[in-house]
Amino acid sequence: LTDLPGELLELILCCDVLGAADIGRVSCTCRRLREACQPRGKVWRERFRLRWPSLLKYYSHSDGVSWMEEYKARHHAGLEAQRIVASFSKRFFSEHVPCDGFSDIETLGCPSHFFEDELMCILNMEGR
Repeated sequence: LTDLPGELLELILCCDVLGAADIGRVSCTCRRLREACQPRGKVWRERFRLRWPSLLKYYSHSDGVSWMEEYKARHHAGLEAQRIVASFSKRFFSEHVPCDGFSDIETLGCPSHFFEDELMCILNMEGR
């Protein structure tokens, strides 16, 4: 892989069959592949786009975004949203919802569009 031209290497790493964990593992192998998988580069942007295409509208092409960090933040927000939604039936089984019932959502510390996107994914899942 390291002998391939940079453009071809990027195309291979942007392939939709590779996951984020695969990109992370590849980037740990050598300096050349780490540079190809740089956090602000095309590979992580493509990984983000493939996983959450509806979120790209919140970004400008001129932004100096660390796509790897955005990917990790969105992934973490998704896990937290799933945890919170799973706890709803236990907490809100009665008809009375306490005033502070949604305080854990407000303190997530992630962009609200990450949480909204995960809620839409949960709602659109088959069998829900």
